[in-house]
Amino acid sequence: MKQSRTTKGTLEALFVIGLILIIPLFFAIRSSANSQAVPNTAVPVQPTAAANVPENSYAQAPKQPPACTFPLAQITTEEPTPQEYAFSEPQVVLNDSYNLVEWLPDNQQLLMTELSDQIEMGKPQTEIIELYNTATGEIKVYATHPYADGGRPAWIPELNAVVYPAMNFMGYDKTSHPIFTRQLWVSYGDPDNVQMLADNMSQFPIAVKPDGSEMFYLADKKIAKLDKSLKKLSAALFDPAQWDYGKGRRNKEPIYYKMAWQPNTSLVFLYNEGGGMGMGGYTFFMDTNTGKVCELDFGGLWASKALWSQDGRYLATIRATAYDASSGGVYDMAVLDTVTGELHITEVLPPSVESKRYVDNFLWAPDNRHLLAVGTASSQNNRNNSDADWLSELYFVDFMTGQSVSILPDYGGFFTPNLAWSHDGTKLLINCPTNKAGRLCLISVNTSGN
Repeated sequence: MKQSRTTKGTLEALFVIGLILIIPLFFAIRSSANSQAVPNTAVPVQPTAAANVPENSYAQAPKQPPACTFPLAQITTEEPTPQEYAFSEPQVVLNDSYNLVEWLPDNQQLLMTELSDQIEMGKPQTEIIELYNTATGEIKVYATHPYADGGRPAWIPELNAVVYPAMNFMGYDKTSHPIFTRQLWVSYGDPDNVQMLADNMSQFPIAVKPDGSEMFYLADKKIAKLDKSLKKLSAALFDPAQWDYGKGRRNKEPIYYKMAWQPNTSLVFLYNEGGGMGMGGYTFFMDTNTGKVCELDFGGLWASKALWSQDGRYLATIRATAYDASSGGVYDMAVLDTVTGELHITEVLPPSVESKRYVDNFLWAPDNRHLLAVGTASSQNNRNNSDADWLSELYFVDFMTGQSVSILPDYGGFFTPNLAWSHDGTKLLINCPTNKAGRLCLISVNTSGN
C-alpha cells in the first residue's frame, strides 16, 4: 500500500509538470495560428527619411554636410571680359513705394510688388503683385494676397504668368500666435481668377531656374518640382532638420532658407541668416535632382543675399563678418568662383569711411565681371539708432581687382534698396537719389560695345 501511494504521488507530480509545459506550448501554437490567419499585419520597422513622422521620433543626430569640392558643376571656364559702362542722370518715373523683383525678358516690363495702405485690424497686410511697363508707364495688377514674409513672386516666361507664395491666414490661437498654411499660387494676369498650385509648403521662398524651365519649393521633407508648364515632376528627398547640426547655437525658430539657382545646372545655393544674436547661418549647395548637399565655408557668419552671374560661374553674396548687439552685423561682399573655389572679397565702401560699413544690396552687370552695390555707413557708428546720419552711395565694383567707384553719392535707398538691371544691359531702375522728388528712377546705360 505504501508503494502504491508513492507511485500515485509520482504520477500526480508528473501530471502537474506536464500541464506547466503544455499550457505555454498551447498559447504559442495559438498565437502562431493567429499570425498565419492574418498574413498582412504590419511589422514595425525603422522609418526612412521619407516617412512623415514627428521630428523627435526615431531621431538621428543632425550631421554636418561634406565640404564642397570644385569645380562645383560643369559650366563655363571662360574668364569674363570687362566692359566699360556709362550711366545717364536718374529720371523720376514712379512716386510710390515699390519693391523691384525682376525685369521680364522683353527688357521693357518689370515685375514688382507693393504693400497696400489699407490695413485690416487683426489680419496680415495685403501685397499687390504688378507689372510695370517702362515705355508706356502702364501698371497692370496680377494678384493681391496676404503678405508672405520672405517669399517673392517669380515670372514664368513660357506662360506669361506670375507664380507667388501666399499666406492662408486662419486666425490666431489662444496665445495670439497666427495660424496659417503656406500656399503657392499662379496668376495669368487676372487678379480675380488665380489658381492654387500647392497648400503644403514648409517655407515661403521658392526657386526658379534662370531659364524658367523648372521651379521648386520645399514641403513634407522633399523637393517638390514643377516644369515650365507648372506640371509636377518627380520629387527628391530633402529634410532640412537632417543638416541642422548647429541647432544648439541659435534660437529655437525653424530655419527658412533663401535660395538662388545656378544657371545651366541643377544646383541651388541655400542660405539663412543664422537665427539672430550673431549665431552663424548655413551656406549649402543642394542638387535639386538628388537632394544631396555640400557645405561652403566662405569665412563669414552668414549670407544675407546671394545672386549668380549670368554665365553661372560666379556666386556673389552679402557676407556678415562681425556682429554685436548695438550695431548688428557688419557686411562686405564675397564672390565665389565655382570653378576654382577662390573667394574674392570687397568691402565696397572705401577705407576712408571710418565708421562701420554695410552692403545693403547689389546686382550683377551683364559682363559677369562688375557689380552695382549699395554701400551704407552711419556717422554714429550704430545701425540701430534711428537718429543716425545715414549715408548710402551706389558703387560700381570690379570684384577681381576690388576697385569700387561711387556713381551715385546721394543714393536714397537705404530702407528699400531697390536695384534692377535689364537683361540687355541698357536700363537700370533704382531708388531715386535724395535730391530728387520720387521713389523710383530710370537710368540709361551705354557700354563699350554699344
